[in-house]
Amino acid sequence: MISSCYLSAQQDSIHQNTSFSYGNKGWKLKHGDNFLMNLQWRLQFRGVVNSEDPSFFIKEEDTQSGSFNVQRARLKVGGYAYSSNINYYLEYDFPSNNLLNFEFTFSKYKAIQFKLGQWKINYNTERFISSGKQQFVDRSISNRYFTFDRQVGIMLQGNIFDKKVASSNYYIGVFNGSGIGTQNENNHYLLMGRYQWNFSKKTTKMFFSDLDKMNKVEGFIAVSAVQNTSAYTSFSSSGGGQLPGYANDSSGQFDVQQLGMELFFKYKGFSFMSENHIKKVNDLSNHKKSELYGGYLMVGFFFNQLITFVPPKLELIARVAKVKNASLFNNEIYEYSTGVNWFFHAHRNKLSADFSLLKNMDFVKSDDNYRIRLQWDVSF
Repeated sequence: MISSCYLSAQQDSIHQNTSFSYGNKGWKLKHGDNFLMNLQWRLQFRGVVNSEDPSFFIKEEDTQSGSFNVQRARLKVGGYAYSSNINYYLEYDFPSNNLLNFEFTFSKYKAIQFKLGQWKINYNTERFISSGKQQFVDRSISNRYFTFDRQVGIMLQGNIFDKKVASSNYYIGVFNGSGIGTQNENNHYLLMGRYQWNFSKKTTKMFFSDLDKMNKVEGFIAVSAVQNTSAYTSFSSSGGGQLPGYANDSSGQFDVQQLGMELFFKYKGFSFMSENHIKKVNDLSNHKKSELYGGYLMVGFFFNQLITFVPPKLELIARVAKVKNASLFNNEIYEYSTGVNWFFHAHRNKLSADFSLLKNMDFVKSDDNYRIRLQWDVSF
């Protein structure tokens, strides 16, 4: 009888300390002060028309011309466990059948945090920001050439001088350097560092488009660097691969050193983002060196800030991007894109359309391609 009463009291206590609700991060299950789980589904439905067959850039970003596709269908689970300072995040993609993210962050102090697992490393903002929070249907042509994508490793990070002129974020990481779901292949590690100065005295919200119509300028200037020795010259959600002009025949064949610089700001419905990258590739097997340059400039504006009859949920966008590898090719790749976004509920439910002219794809002169895309992205 005493045991039964004790169990009943325990169950009542559990029920009283447990809540289930719905919010901006999906379904929320909370128990006491030490356990929280947010569960969210995300779907991305896309239609594409290309004038030619997909190139290196397009083949993993878009479906075949004239087709519709579930581009992404993902389950996201995040929260904290045992303490509000032990945060976790998992992300699984059904079309690719990949566990994309599994990460833990120990975040007791803003200035010093420790992270481990697998995630998109904090080298370049365009890649690090979720595909569901992009300004265009998908990322620019330069991303495929300069991103290091998801890696397995550890990282020290923090926000220092918060709310002061020197407000900054830093990231220092060590990773396997072989891409998603892989072990270190040659006892060399990918080393990454990033410094970000928040000139608005606070950490910028990591999504494109000025949805908040900021009354004060918000943004950052950042510089990032990476050194990596592996069998690969490119990385994507599928793992390691090769850029046009490179072929692998041995482990640890390519020594890659890379530097990136960024500027990002938002103000009164206007947003601006630019990245510039320098990539040096040393082919250790064939004793050849090459250099790549590239980046993009992207703007967006809610014109209802100037013209009141324009719908407040409509954003007009434009982007120019370029990639150059003069060491191996005579031609440069260009992207000229424009488009619109209609935000039903911020980035959680939006309709996007864009049109692009892609010139000299894969560095082949006059291999020009136009592309039209329509996409609905929804999270719940």
